[in-house]
Order: sequence, then C-alpha cells, then structure tokens
Amino acid sequence: MAKSGVRISSRQIVACALLLCGATVSSANADEIEIVRDGRSLAVIVLKPGAHAMEQEAADDLRWAVQEATGVALELVPEAPPAGERAPIRIGSKVSLLSGTPYDAGDVRSGGGGIEILGATPAGVANAVATILLEDFGVRMYYPEAQFTIVPKSKSLRIRTRTVAPQFAYRLWSGLVGRDAAAYVRRNRLTDARIPIRHHGFGHNLASIISVAKHGQEHPEYFALRSGVRQVRGSHSGDTPQPCFTNPDVVRLSIEAARRYFDENPSLDTFSLCVNDNSRYCECDTCAALDKPYRNLPVGRQYSESYFGYVAKVAEAVAQSHPGRYLGVFAYWNVEQPPRNRTRLPDNVLVALTLDILQHYDPAYLDKDRALIRAWNGSTKNLHTYVYYGLGWYTPRTSPHLAAEDLRFAARNGVRAIYCESFPLWAWCGPMHYVAARLQWDASTDVDRVLDEFHRDCFGDVAAPMRAFHDACERYWTRPRKGKWFEGLDRLTPEEFMADTAILREARGHLEKALAETQDARVRSRIVWLKKGFDFTTAVADAFEAKKTAADSPDGLKRLVSTADAVETAYEWLVTEPAYVHSYYERGSRFDGKCWGWFKVPLRVAAEARWTELHHSLPAAEADAKWKAVASESGLTRWLESRRWEFNFDSSGQ
Repeated sequence: MAKSGVRISSRQIVACALLLCGATVSSANADEIEIVRDGRSLAVIVLKPGAHAMEQEAADDLRWAVQEATGVALELVPEAPPAGERAPIRIGSKVSLLSGTPYDAGDVRSGGGGIEILGATPAGVANAVATILLEDFGVRMYYPEAQFTIVPKSKSLRIRTRTVAPQFAYRLWSGLVGRDAAAYVRRNRLTDARIPIRHHGFGHNLASIISVAKHGQEHPEYFALRSGVRQVRGSHSGDTPQPCFTNPDVVRLSIEAARRYFDENPSLDTFSLCVNDNSRYCECDTCAALDKPYRNLPVGRQYSESYFGYVAKVAEAVAQSHPGRYLGVFAYWNVEQPPRNRTRLPDNVLVALTLDILQHYDPAYLDKDRALIRAWNGSTKNLHTYVYYGLGWYTPRTSPHLAAEDLRFAARNGVRAIYCESFPLWAWCGPMHYVAARLQWDASTDVDRVLDEFHRDCFGDVAAPMRAFHDACERYWTRPRKGKWFEGLDRLTPEEFMADTAILREARGHLEKALAETQDARVRSRIVWLKKGFDFTTAVADAFEAKKTAADSPDGLKRLVSTADAVETAYEWLVTEPAYVHSYYERGSRFDGKCWGWFKVPLRVAAEARWTELHHSLPAAEADAKWKAVASESGLTRWLESRRWEFNFDSSGQ
C-alpha cells in the first residue's frame, strides 16, 4: 500500500464525522466537542436502561447544567440516534477501564461519532460529569443549599476530552446533611459510599469481634487487665474495653471474623480491626512487656506495640487465605504512634492516622503531626488520614489555609486517601469546606484563587466585605495559642476560654455591611441565610460576655437570661435548616448537654448571688417575695420551668 506522507489521526477522523452529522469540534482544539451552538442543540445524552442510580444522576446533572446555562434541553435517550443526526453523549461505566484505573476515575473520550463519558465504576462516571460541569461549564456548588449553586450563562457549550482521576483514592465525608447534601457531594467530587469503596473499611469494631455478651462470662481473660482486674463490661465500642491483644484466642477469633466477613461480602475488600473508642487497654504482664516503657504523650499513654503486633498476626493469616484483601486500622489516641518493635506493618494493613489538623495554628502541634505522618509513611505501605473539620463548635473553627496546607503536605508524603468528619456550621465554614473539596481532588489547586472565585461568585457586588467576614472568622480561630487535641468536643467551656468577641463583632460588621450594600436580591438572600446562622454564633459569644458580670451587678442575671433567650431563638432557626441538622446541632441530649448544660452553671451562680444579696439585706419574708419577683422579671422562672431545672438556696448557701 502506498504511503501518502500525511498521517490522519483518529481524533481528526472523529472531528470529520461530527462535522458531517451537524456537531462541531472546536477549530482551536480538536479535543473540544461542541454540544450546543448559538442556542441550538448539537447532541443527545444516551443512557442505557437499567443504569446505576449514580449514572442516572450524572446524566440528569449534565442535562440540568446545559439547560440552566443555555436554555437548551438536551434529549435523554436510551439508544444513540442514526448517524448524521445529533452527536451522542454516551454515559456509562466500562469494566475494561478497571485495570490500573482508580475505582472512581473516569474518561471523557471522543468516539462512536460523539462523546463517551466513562468510568471504571458508576462513581467514575459521576466524577467525569462533575468535572465537565466544573471545568467546561463553570458550574459551582459552594454550599449544600440550592441558592449557592452558580451556573454561568452561555449560548454555546463544549466538552473537552480528558482523563479524570483524583489526588486521593477516596474523599469520604461524614456530617453532610440536608436536601441538597447529595448534590453537594456529587458536584464537588466527594466520595459516594453507594459504590463499594476500594481500600476503605474503618470504624471502631473490636467490641463486635470480642464482645462482652458473647465471651464475657466464660472468657474474662479475653478482656483488658487493668489494676489487676479484668475489664468485662460494656455493650458497644464506646464502653467496651480493648481486648487483650496478646491472648492467642483473641487473635484466632479475629482471624476467623475477618475471613468470615470476606466470604460473606465478596464485593468488599477491607475489614476493620480498629480499636474500641476508649482508652482502657490491657496492661497484663504479656502486653505490658511489649508496651513498656510506656510513652505517656499528651494524647494519652501509648499501647502501639501490643496492638499492632496483634494486627500483624491477623493480617499475615488473612493474606494467606484471602490475598488482595485488607485490614483497616486507626492510628488513634492510645495507638497513635507507630510501634517501636517492628519497622513495617504487613502490606495488607491500611492505616488511617487520625489528625485534628485545625490545631496547626500552633507550630509545635504542626511539627508533631507532620513528624507523625512521616513516621507512619515509613511504617506502612497504605497510609490514609482521618481528619476533623467540624467538632460541633458554635464559634468559628475554620481555616481554609490550614486545610489546604494539610492536604498539600499529605499529597507529598504518601497519604493515599482521606476520611473527613465535616459536621459543618455553614455560617462560617463554607470557604474551608469548599477549598478542602477542591484540594482533595487536586492538591495543587491555588487556595487563594479558589477563595477569590468563591466570594466573587457567591457575593458579587459585595465580595470584598464577605471575604473580610470570612477572613475575620479564620483569624478568630488561628490566633496564637497552644493546640489541644479534640479541643471543645461536646464542651462549651473551651470556646468560652478562647473567645474574642472583638473579632466576632468585626466579622458581624462586615456581614452587615455586605447586607446593607448589595444591590443584588440573590446575593442578599444568600447573606441573610448565612447571617441567621451567625446569629447563633454571636448569641453564644454574647453569653460568654454576660457571664463575666452576671453575679456582680443587679441586672447581671437578667442580661444572662436575655442572652440565653437569644441563643434559643437563633437555635430555633438553625434546626429548621436541614443543612445544619447533623448530630452536633440536632435536638437532643448532645446539644442540650453542651449548650444548656453550660448555661445552667452561670445562671445558678448569678441567681444565687442575687438571692444571697436580697437575703442579707432584707428580712426573710420580704427577701423571698422580692426574689420571686426578680426571678420572674429576669425570665429565670420561665427558664427553670422550660428546662425542668430547680435552683434551691438557703442561708448557708446550699
């Protein structure tokens, strides 16, 4: 066959086919395929019947975004149209992509006379479509609240071919709730657990393997020995002590549990051997011989040698019976440090190192955590991190820059995947969560460029004061002080001690300035939504201030009750917004214990001070009558009745 000397690429052939059927490949770049031109549809979306729900959602998102941007409704069909009509956009997973492809990676190809949007799994398809929306159409979803979704208007749209793959193998967040949470996850390419997640299987699990109900009566030796007593009690991972990690039967039962799990769940590749969620570890002679000399660190005494020795024995047995399967473990609390008695864990162990990365405003804390990441990177082939963005704070706990620096360092130092307890208070953490989502996909993303885009898109004509608002919230959190692991978890007192109401007043001033100056009704609505959440924050901070003088001035009790009323009013709005109603802020014992439990103490102190003052200056009967009036006028009586509290005082101060 004669050779012409001119090579025609497959992409050029596809481009010619698309031109013939009425679609257009951008003349500037043959990798860009035009799907809408001047308000006219050039393509249809093809989705096979019986597609996975995530593929259906991806197709719906693509169709929605095109219509929002251009006004054009692309047809959604089960089969491609005949050649010569509109170009097909085929959406679906393709098993042939699995080899060497991350499970939630995707591919956008020109082919079959149109475009193929493929994924190794439906999760990959969803991420490919989300990338098209983000990069080709400019779609943004900044909060799990519909009014913060941005779709730029355009007469024409193109889709660029590319391979889509994340920086971290999974990016799984807990604590995202509300009517738009699923769309927020999907459009920000976070991990959706509806598809089995490769190399993910964590969670405090030992209490289900060595349980008090099943083993406690006949085998107390399976449980931790502390101060000479076997700790046989508890019903779940939070209150069941750790097993004795050097007991051979504990090892045997754990091996059997892992093997049984893999036999019963062939689609899952990881079984959890994560410790129970408490610090009651075994100190029997055999365990202690491995763990001593104990490392008594600020986070707690370390028992890594006995625990990871147990993990290694189970892992070695599982590797023989179930090659290609893994054990997930936490490097957490009392087993945070790598073991000193082994250089490396077996390759089928996945280590999730738990980190409170928002403490990294403290250079010493930052250095400690980075040394820990480096140490674990040398001790395991499979290092993941488990980070905490939200711990149920009422005042700002946020820093997009700390989150970004953590992700960049993790990417450079062997971290393969990330689990995040997000649990947001959206009034002030939106920029941090959005930055984190972007950088968990691509850690090289410019954080300040993303923040500029965030504020410009959401707040338009008042982007500057809203950026100043969020900057003040970040500055509030990152003020110099000593970092403390899990600071403020389920306790309001740490927030009180570090409160700076001057910064919060400054932040509120920026918010109110933006609200007063915007000429855009959509922007005003967004700011009002944030401000209502921030009303809760400032009401709590006002209570901190009122407490300082509540017992020392005649109207101190009334002011404190007034702040409690303001907190309650703001909270009532908070729990009407689905995006806020997760486990830290929903109604119930957790919120009541932290919020109203804190108020009960200063209210009692202030009430007792006023009662004592009256009874020292007036006859008893007159003082009692006056006190009854004070309690009623200040609102205390109403609070006592609504909370079913009782404050009883007598002349001895009891």
